[in-house]
Amino acid sequence: MFDHSITLWSKDDRDYLQEMKKHSARWVELPVSPSAEQFARVLFVMIDRLMQLTTTTNGEKEVRLYSIVVHETQTGYAEAFYEDAYSTMMGLIELEDIKLSEAVVADFKDHTLWEKLLGGKEFINPDTV
Repeated sequence: MFDHSITLWSKDDRDYLQEMKKHSARWVELPVSPSAEQFARVLFVMIDRLMQLTTTTNGEKEVRLYSIVVHETQTGYAEAFYEDAYSTMMGLIELEDIKLSEAVVADFKDHTLWEKLLGGKEFINPDTV
């Protein structure tokens, strides 16, 4: 999703946001500043929601997301745990506040995936992998 996209912070200047979107078809707008620390939190919230909506069918039980690591460099990284992802002190992340451009969504194998995730649609794991 973020690959080859510009990532914008929704609290930046409105004119700036409009100009960036005008010059790039691939953009993601986040409710938090686009840093490695916040990317780790955003990805945690996204994957956590997907896992909450997923029904398992092949015997796995109590699978939980432990942490997300986002590398800035080969040795520098940010790691987010549940407490970080849902911290009000760091800025609450609501998936509904994340905006994806049409070009980003068009690259999804399932073009309705984001809407399904936002709408709370159940996902069912396949019987075999």
